[in-house]
Amino acid sequence: MFPKKLSFSEVVRFLAIGPETLKLADAIKQHGTTDAGGQSSVAYGILFDKTANTLEALNGTLRAAKRQKKVMFQGEILMMPKDKDVQVVWLE
Repeated sequence: MFPKKLSFSEVVRFLAIGPETLKLADAIKQHGTTDAGGQSSVAYGILFDKTANTLEALNGTLRAAKRQKKVMFQGEILMMPKDKDVQVVWLE
């Protein structure tokens, strides 16, 4: 079975941010809330639980996305359970 065909914009998005960051963005949007400005955010604890089987290295992906200015969160690295309530915000 072949994967679904991607539109041109989906291919460009995939190549621009990478597969792991794309999974991160989708998880934040799916499990979080969206504010009036259109930014999605989710508590790190929820993100940690929901991506346990889909993202192999959540902290590595978060750090890479933060360097690319795709996400915002307090601190350098998030750890469970200490940072479970820290909000992770998708900036795009």
